[in-house]
Amino acid sequence: MALKSDSKIIIVGAGVFGLSTALYLSKRGYSNIHIFDRQPYDKNGYAFLQGADAASADENKILRASYADRILYQNLAFEAMGEWQKWNESIASAAPVDLPAGLSPETMLWNQCGYLRLSEHGLDESEKQTQKNFPAEMGHTQYRVTNKQRRADAARDGIPATKIDPFGRLERGLPVDGILDMTAGFVLASRACTFTLHLCRKAGVHASFGPEHALKSLNRSGINVTGIETSDGTHHSADLVIVACGGWTPSILPQVEELLETTSGSVLSIRLPQDRRDLWAKYAPEQFPVWDWNMGDYVPFQNIGGIYGFPRTPEGVIKIAFRGAKWTNYSRESSTGQPLSYPKTDATKVPQEAMRVIRAFCAENLPDLLALDLEYERLCWYTDSVNNSFLIDYVPGTEGLVVASGGSGHGFKFLPVREHVVDVIERKDTEYTRLFSWRDVPGGKRNGLEEGPEGWRRLDKQRLAGKEQWKAASKL
Repeated sequence: MALKSDSKIIIVGAGVFGLSTALYLSKRGYSNIHIFDRQPYDKNGYAFLQGADAASADENKILRASYADRILYQNLAFEAMGEWQKWNESIASAAPVDLPAGLSPETMLWNQCGYLRLSEHGLDESEKQTQKNFPAEMGHTQYRVTNKQRRADAARDGIPATKIDPFGRLERGLPVDGILDMTAGFVLASRACTFTLHLCRKAGVHASFGPEHALKSLNRSGINVTGIETSDGTHHSADLVIVACGGWTPSILPQVEELLETTSGSVLSIRLPQDRRDLWAKYAPEQFPVWDWNMGDYVPFQNIGGIYGFPRTPEGVIKIAFRGAKWTNYSRESSTGQPLSYPKTDATKVPQEAMRVIRAFCAENLPDLLALDLEYERLCWYTDSVNNSFLIDYVPGTEGLVVASGGSGHGFKFLPVREHVVDVIERKDTEYTRLFSWRDVPGGKRNGLEEGPEGWRRLDKQRLAGKEQWKAASKL
């Protein structure tokens, strides 16, 4: 049945997929939109230290268009950059009273500080494909760090030398190669969610937050999904239910078990002391880029790779993350009796291997951070799809049910351009609705999903490390 403008639409989940879907449904003229989430986002402002535990609740996320040969994602990322810039301008021109708590006219959600993608020896295949497929008119924004002429071009273009060689590897004669991509940078994730929720409410979207509004079950009549029941026992009818629950999605929809897996990256957060103005200056986004190291060349327990990091936030927080191994937590069974990876958001330590890699990298490249205390360690739970492409489609065998998940660690940047989700809901045939559509389970390697509960990445197979090991990590 085709939706009407006043059809009641329920979105379960107020992370990046749920928020952006609600916003663009309202832009498309739908007027009866309801978001439900167990998190009290209206109180905690999507802040991890205030208890927000979704992947969207984070200090920052990378915004980049480097997608190798995945041109549709590349094009969408460039489109997103333009929309993020419009949001920056909208915030800058707003009166303080017209902005949500935590934002001011000085807030820059999107910071185009550059993204330095490094390895020890040459460009990896993904980077070669990215450089081959980048628009020709963007070529001047790509600086090969080992190319003397391009380093001179960067200086001429006003780019600080610290963005080309922030770790001093060129200066010290250590092996290094890579690209400084000045189209890219980062977005302030929690603040971006807060701003999007603000826009949704201005557009008339209803939001119900807190434990009493957690999803208990989907209401069904035959194959029809007719609404939801929340944990307080209330039944909410709907013409359409959209499940956008990130890492919790596979536990809600057994149909996605073979297409999505909940996995975790490891995050360490360091807060710069107020009296270390030298470090505040060094790690400022005006001087320091987003970076990664050996993203495609990590060998478990052997080398240093699969890590990335950011300049400091306005509050002086530096985030470094390890994604070389995507940890699983097979602690539950699905409704079909299959082992299920499920977010373990109460973890206060990270796997020792993640600590080893980050600590070893810092020892060689960022030793000043090792003298500082960790503010927190975190497991950030994503939802990986079998092919790293989002899963946004009607759920087969049902009516009135859409899934919007499978962010695969790269979904946040598209927050302002999710009109394609509405195209899915309206059953439009576009190159993006086909890209996000339900897919067959491939044979062979499936982005790690082929390992299942027998894989080495299981969290319960890891030794864990925390703040005490950060300072004593040389003993690991």
